[in-house]
Amino acid sequence: PLSYFFYFFVLKIEFFPYVNLIGVFVVFALGADDVFVAVDKWKNARLEMKNNTTEEVASRALPDAAYAMLLTTVTTAAAFFATTICPINALYCFAAFCGLLIVFDYIMNIFIVFPALCLYDKW
Repeated sequence: PLSYFFYFFVLKIEFFPYVNLIGVFVVFALGADDVFVAVDKWKNARLEMKNNTTEEVASRALPDAAYAMLLTTVTTAAAFFATTICPINALYCFAAFCGLLIVFDYIMNIFIVFPALCLYDKW
């Protein structure tokens, strides 16, 4: 919904080809990878810091995970946004929408997965 809102209302692209829906599968794959990276960094930090508090583990694991996730997000989003130079309207729309999906996927992972890991560790 965030990507479509930005796509339609901010970029003012009214044409929405059905091929854009394929982007959902792309973002599922990247989102799953981001979650795996965050959980792996958290588990490794917890193993190294067995007696530390959740806040201390988070301060070690989450910046590393956020940076690794940012690199994959930036490279993938840049590839899609670079494709917007294509003169074919459906491909332009697909590339713009997928780039937005990937950017908002990163933002949602930061604001949902990281707090969820903190809650998981506390409980």
